[in-house]
Amino acid sequence: MKTFHTSVGAAISTYKRVAIFGAGVSGQAARRLVLSLGLELCLFDQHGRGDAADFSAESLSEFDAFVFSPGFAIAHPWRVLVQRSGRPCYSELGFAALHWRGRLLGVTGTNGKTTITSLLCNALNRAGQTAVEAGNIGTPLSECVLGDANHAEATAVCEISSFQAELPDGLQLDGLIWSNFAEDHLDRYESMAEYFASKAQLLSCLRAGAPSVLGVDVIAFDPKLSGISGSIVVDKDSGLIDRLAPDSPFRISPQSTNFALAAALWRALDRPVESLIDSANAFQLAAHRLCPVDSWGGVTFWNDSKATNFHAALAAIDGLDGLVYWIGGGSRKGGDFDAFARSIAPKVEAVFLYGEVAESLAESLRPVHSCVEIRADFDAAVVAATRAALANSPSVVLLSPGFASFDQFSGYAARGKSFISTVFSLKDADRLK
Repeated sequence: MKTFHTSVGAAISTYKRVAIFGAGVSGQAARRLVLSLGLELCLFDQHGRGDAADFSAESLSEFDAFVFSPGFAIAHPWRVLVQRSGRPCYSELGFAALHWRGRLLGVTGTNGKTTITSLLCNALNRAGQTAVEAGNIGTPLSECVLGDANHAEATAVCEISSFQAELPDGLQLDGLIWSNFAEDHLDRYESMAEYFASKAQLLSCLRAGAPSVLGVDVIAFDPKLSGISGSIVVDKDSGLIDRLAPDSPFRISPQSTNFALAAALWRALDRPVESLIDSANAFQLAAHRLCPVDSWGGVTFWNDSKATNFHAALAAIDGLDGLVYWIGGGSRKGGDFDAFARSIAPKVEAVFLYGEVAESLAESLRPVHSCVEIRADFDAAVVAATRAALANSPSVVLLSPGFASFDQFSGYAARGKSFISTVFSLKDADRLK
């Protein structure tokens, strides 16, 4: 794994003109940062939202550094050109990290990143320290660099996706949590090994002596990682669960595992345990992440629309008690449908599928489960699951789709809101009779 560290002073003195790729949230934040540094730039965007819509080999010599938004995959022609040239190539996160004056903690994994990032940031603030959330959680690190929190005593807790980890140059981490590893994003990566390798690059970004906390399935995929100096392998037992309030969201799976991971890093950084416990007790889970919606007719409804991969869906099912009527489906992201079907079949009472993947997933499920139904759209799947659950209460209707939402929705939040509104509209509705 390549290690690359550049001081802020060297970056400012060496780079005069920067190329930024992508005019979305990350690209625009990088643009503002570059302008604040007094550097020249050109924003390239294929959709015409930047300064130029085309980039070629002839353009390489015009720039000293190149900054890519996460949407540019490894095989994108513009990335291929730049990386083959050997010239400085960053993600927005990596470029911003060159100019961040405080400590930098990284959180990655297939699932749990957002929750762990927010928990750590909240706990640091409760401990009297300046801390900000950044990265894949929604706020580009470039924005934090431009803010008042950019000072030596501050900490940026960065949620880092595999897309951002593909270009690790510039990152120097004071600690890292790699929560878990499971099948995901195989529409972007050719194999699980390639997906794993993108995240594994973050281990080379750790400063000397900085701790890394690794989930057990990370080690299961590559046992050699357990031998890395400073690594801590965590399953579920943090030793602090019993000190949480009875109604803390971190009392039950999968959040109990997320808490254990956060606690391991917290202790390694020698932070006050009381601040972490207080933060966990007061924590509000992100919207659409395994949240109860309502309960009527002996049926409890759970919204986990944020579960956009197999691992997240299985974790949600494992975290609930009772007969589970599962709503799954959405848009295709790749993955082994047969293996997913074998894992999920024994855990659910009935399956209700919708969307682009419904037919393919049903083909994998029907040989291993006797009750698999397909509905043309999402709303119809919710209605069918509710009707079946009411006939066999007490039971659970769980939306934990296991797939992306973009076939019928603008994002997982829109899908979750649709689920909530449909559940409330069905209460005492004639359509269930």
